[in-house]
Amino acid sequence: MSLSPGDPDSIGGYTLVDRLGSGGMGVVYLGHSESGRRVAVKVVHAQYALDEEFRTRFRQEVAAVRRVSGAFTAPVVDADPDAQQPWMATLYVPGRTLSDIVAKDGPLRGRELRVLALGLVEALRDIHRAGVVHRDLKPSNVLMADDGPRVIDFGISHAVDNEALTVTGRLIGTPPFMSPEQFAAPRDVTAASDVFSLGSLLVYASTGNRPFDGSSPYLTGYQVMYEAPHLDGVAEPLRSIAERCLDKDPGARPELAELHGLLRELGDSAAPEAPPRAADAAETDPGVSRTPSGPGEPATAQGAGGTRRAARTGNRRRGRGIAVGLAAGVVVTGLSITAVHIGSDKDGDSKPPTASTSASTSASASTSPSATPSARASATAVTLPPKHVPWDYQIGGAYPLPTGVTVVSRSYEDAPAQGAYNICNINAFQVEKGAEGDWNPDLLLHDADGDVVYDQDWGEAVLDIRTDAKRKRIAAELDTWIDECEVSGYKAVEPDNYDSFTRFPEYLTADQAKALMKLLVAHAHGKGLAVAQKNTAELLRDRASVGLDFAIAEECGQWDECGEFADAFDNNVLVVEYTAQGMTKACSSWSGQLSIVRRDAEVEPKGASDYLRDTC
Repeated sequence: MSLSPGDPDSIGGYTLVDRLGSGGMGVVYLGHSESGRRVAVKVVHAQYALDEEFRTRFRQEVAAVRRVSGAFTAPVVDADPDAQQPWMATLYVPGRTLSDIVAKDGPLRGRELRVLALGLVEALRDIHRAGVVHRDLKPSNVLMADDGPRVIDFGISHAVDNEALTVTGRLIGTPPFMSPEQFAAPRDVTAASDVFSLGSLLVYASTGNRPFDGSSPYLTGYQVMYEAPHLDGVAEPLRSIAERCLDKDPGARPELAELHGLLRELGDSAAPEAPPRAADAAETDPGVSRTPSGPGEPATAQGAGGTRRAARTGNRRRGRGIAVGLAAGVVVTGLSITAVHIGSDKDGDSKPPTASTSASTSASASTSPSATPSARASATAVTLPPKHVPWDYQIGGAYPLPTGVTVVSRSYEDAPAQGAYNICNINAFQVEKGAEGDWNPDLLLHDADGDVVYDQDWGEAVLDIRTDAKRKRIAAELDTWIDECEVSGYKAVEPDNYDSFTRFPEYLTADQAKALMKLLVAHAHGKGLAVAQKNTAELLRDRASVGLDFAIAEECGQWDECGEFADAFDNNVLVVEYTAQGMTKACSSWSGQLSIVRRDAEVEPKGASDYLRDTC
C-alpha cells in the first residue's frame, strides 16, 4: 500500500517507504534505517497521544517488550513513547499471516503444523521470560516466515488493554482466541491465558475452524467462558493437548516446558483427520473455485452455467458487532495494531467504533427533533406493523406461528405466514455467506492488497458502498429481492447489516450507509412496503431523513437502548433478546409498550436442538 499524501516521510530517523496498514489504535509503516535495516514502524493515533495515562502505560510496555528477544518473535528495535505521536519499531518480517494462509490454502498438516506449534511455544517462552503477557495471540498476529513463525504485537495489546480498562472499562481482544479470565478478570491474567489462546490457535491452524465460534462475539465469549471447545477434526495427539490448553481453570493448563515436550510428539506426517487443503482441492477438481469465501470456508462450486445464488447456510442474526458484553459486564472491541493486514485480518476481530458510534451520539438520538415520527411523509402509502403485539423472529428458518403471534420476520427465501404481518429480511450491506460469486467482483469491498474484506463473525463479504455509482448498482440488485418480497406477499422489508460501517470504519462511513439505505427505502416504498431500521442506534437521529418506518432492535434490553428506539419510532419497535438477562431487562421496563421476544442465539427453527422462544 503506497504512502498517503498526509503520511510523514520519516519517523525517528527511519525513512518510510510504504503503509502496511492501519487500525483502531494507529498506522503501521514499512521503513528502513540508514543502514538499510527494514522495520515495521507503528505510530499511535493522535487522540491516544493526548492521553497522558495512555502514554505512561505505553512507556511501561515499551520498556517491557524491549527485553523480549528470540528466534520466533519480531523484536522491538526502537521506540519513542514521548514523541508527539508515540511510535515503536519492530524488525520487519516478510511473510503471510497464519490467518491468510489457512483462509486461502487450508489447514496446516504434518511438519508445517509441528514447526508452527513448537515455534509458538518458544516465542511465548521468550515473551513470558520478559515479564510480558501477550493477551492477543491470534492467527493474524503470527507471520509465517521461511524459517518458522514469528509472533508479533506482543505487549501492544497489553498497553492498550490497560489504557482502555482505565478510561472506558473496555477489554481489548479477539473473542475466539481469548481466555475465560480475559473476560472475567482482565486485569489479573497470567501467562496461562496465552496458553489458552495457543490452544485455540492450534485448533484453527489444524482444522480451519475455531474451537469457540458463535454467531456473534457475545455468543463466542459465552462459549469461551462456559462451554466445551469444538474439537471436531483435531487428530491425536493434538486433540488431547488442545483439551488441556483449553481448560477453563488456568492452573490446570500445561506449562510451556511441558507443552514443548508434548508438541514434539506431533510427528511430521499429515494428521489423518485433517481435511484436504483448499489449494490442493482446486488443483485436482476443476469444478471448485479457488476464490476464498471467507475464513475457513470451503470454496464455492461453480456450474458450467456460471454463478448461482448460494443456498442459505445459516441464520443472519447480527447482534452487537462492535460492543458485546458478557455476564461479567465486560465489553469486547478489537483495537490491536498488527504489522500486516490491519483492519482486514482474518481472525474475526470486532472493529472499534468511530466517533459517530459513541455513547453520547447514541443518547442524543432519542431527543433529536428530526427523530420524531411526524417526519415520515414519504411512507404514507405503506402499512406499519401493529404496536405492542406478540411477535416472532424466524430469519434462521420458518416454522408455524406460535399461538397469538401477529407479526413475524422471515428470510426472503421463505414464504410469508398466513394471517400475520410479515417482514422480509434481506442481507443488504453484506453478501450472504458463500454467495460472493453472485456479485460482480468490483462491488465487493477489497483491502489494499486486493483481498475481499469479510465480516469475520459471519463469514460474509462486505459490499463496497463508497461511491454513488456502486451504491446504485448494489441497490439495483437488492431491488430485485425487494420485488420478490412484495410479490410473495410481505408487508415490510428488513435490510440487514445497516451497521456494517461501524465494523469497518477504515473503509466505510455512516453517510455512505445512509445513502444506500435511502435508495432501498425509495424502492420499497414504491412497492408499498414499509422498511425497518435494524439495530444501528447511532443513526436513530437520521431515521426520518432516511425514511425508515419502524425498528427491529436486537438486544436493546441488554444494552439499555430500548428507550432510544422507542422515542425515535413512537414505540413501533420489535425487540429481540438473546439472553435471560437482556430479556429480564427488556420485559421489566418495556413489556407494556414494545413487542418483545427472546430467541436462541442461532435463531433456529422449531424442532432444532437449540431452539428457544420466550415472551414476557
